[in-house]
Amino acid sequence: MTCHAISRRGLLKWAGLTTLGAALAACAPSAPAQPAAPAAEQPAGAAAEQKKISWWNQYSTATVKEMIPKIVEQFQETYPGIVVEYELTGGPLGGGNYDEVLLSRIAGGNLPDSATLFSPPVPFAARGSLLAIDEMMAGAQWAKPDAFYEAPLKSCQWQGKTYGLASSAGPGSMFFSVPLFEQKGISTKREDFPKTWDDLKALSAEFVVWENDELKQAGFMPWATSWLRPAWSGLNGGKLYDAANNRYEIASEQNITWLDYMVKWLDDQYRGDIEKVNLYGNWEGTYPNSAFNLGRAAMAQEGSWGTTDAEIPFAWEVAKFPVGPSGTRSVTGFWPNWFVIPSGSPHAQEAFLFIEYFSTKGWETWYLYIMDLPAWKAFPPEIVTQKLVDQVGPERAREIHQFYTAYLADAIEMWTSPIDSFASETMGTVMDEVMHKTKTPAEALQEAQQLCQTKLEETLQGA
Repeated sequence: MTCHAISRRGLLKWAGLTTLGAALAACAPSAPAQPAAPAAEQPAGAAAEQKKISWWNQYSTATVKEMIPKIVEQFQETYPGIVVEYELTGGPLGGGNYDEVLLSRIAGGNLPDSATLFSPPVPFAARGSLLAIDEMMAGAQWAKPDAFYEAPLKSCQWQGKTYGLASSAGPGSMFFSVPLFEQKGISTKREDFPKTWDDLKALSAEFVVWENDELKQAGFMPWATSWLRPAWSGLNGGKLYDAANNRYEIASEQNITWLDYMVKWLDDQYRGDIEKVNLYGNWEGTYPNSAFNLGRAAMAQEGSWGTTDAEIPFAWEVAKFPVGPSGTRSVTGFWPNWFVIPSGSPHAQEAFLFIEYFSTKGWETWYLYIMDLPAWKAFPPEIVTQKLVDQVGPERAREIHQFYTAYLADAIEMWTSPIDSFASETMGTVMDEVMHKTKTPAEALQEAQQLCQTKLEETLQGA
C-alpha cells in the first residue's frame, strides 16, 4: 500500500476532513512572513557552503523508504551545498495529527524548512501559514508557472499567489471488469464505453442481480466515491466552488439535477434503499475487499494509482467518465501530493530548490515505483511505472500512462477553497441526507450552500 492508498482510502476521505479547519483557526500566525528573494541559479555540482534543511512528510511505506533516499541523494548531488534532513515515520515526531502539529510548529516558530501535505495547501495559505513562491518560480529551472497542468497548479493558489507545488495529480476514471463484460457479450474496447449518464445507467442495469431481497451483483454505484464529487458536478456542467469569485455554487440547477439523477438511479436499480445496499458490499473504489475487486460490481471509479496499487485480480480496462444531461464534455478530478514551504522557513531559498526538484526531476524516480501521475507537463513520456509494465506489458502500460496524462488536461478545478475541509464534510452530509431521502436534493443543497458561503465569508474577513 502506497502513500496514496493510505491517504485516499483512510486518512483524508472527502467527507471526513474535520480537524484541519479548527487547527488552522487556532494555529494561524499573527502575521505572515515576507517572501524570500528569488532563488538564485545554482549549477549542478557547484560548490557552496553546506546548509541543512528539514523536510516533514507523512511517508512510511516500504516502497517509499526505498525510493525517497534515492531522490534525496539525487537532489544533493545536483545541489551539493544542501543536505536534507528527514524521517519516514508516517507523521510528526512525538505523534499527533500531522496537519495540527505542523500548524502549531509554524505558529510557534519551531518549523521545518519544507513539508509535504496530503491535504490542500489553500486553507494553510489563507491563514498565512505558507510562503508564497511566485518570485522563486519565475526564476526556476524546472518549476516555472507554465510547467504544470493548470488545475493541479490552481490547487496551490490563493488570492493570486502560489503557495506550493503539486508533485502528483492522479486523475480519476472509470474502471470496468473485462471478464464480466465478456460474459455479457459487451464490448471491452475503451472507445465503446458509454459517453452519457443515460447510457452508463442502462449498462449498469445489465449487471444488477437481486436474489429475493439480497443484492448479489451490482453494475455501478455513481455516488460511492466521495473525493470525486466535484467531478460529477462538473460532468453535468456545474461546480461546487468558484475560486475566482470566492463563491460557492452548491445549489445550482446542474447540481440539483445531478443528485436527482443519483436518487432515480438508486430507485430504479437498487430498490431505493441505500442502507440496505450498503449492507451487501463496499461499493467504493477498486481496492481489496471492494465489491469491484471481489467481482461483485462490474464497474467502479478510482484514481490512476489504482492501476498498480489495488491488486485487481482480473483483467480490467479504464475509460473516461460519461457526461451528464446538462454537461458538454468529460472531465475528471485529481488528488495530488503537495510540497510547501512554511511561512518563516529559515532556509526558504534552499527549501524551494528542494520542493522544485522533488516535484519535477525527482518524480522521474518516484513514478518508476508508483503510478502517481506527475503534475509536471515536461515529464519524460517514456518513463512508465515498472509495476504496471510487469502487470500488463510495456505497450499497454505506455498506453494507460498516455490515457491518464491526456485526461489530466481535462481536470476540473478542485481543492481551491480556504474552507475545503468544512465544505467537504458538509457535502458528505448532503449526500447522506439525499440518498437516505430525508431531504430532497434541492433542500439539502440549498442548506449546504448557505452554510458554506457563510463560513467562507467569515474566513475571508479573518484572513
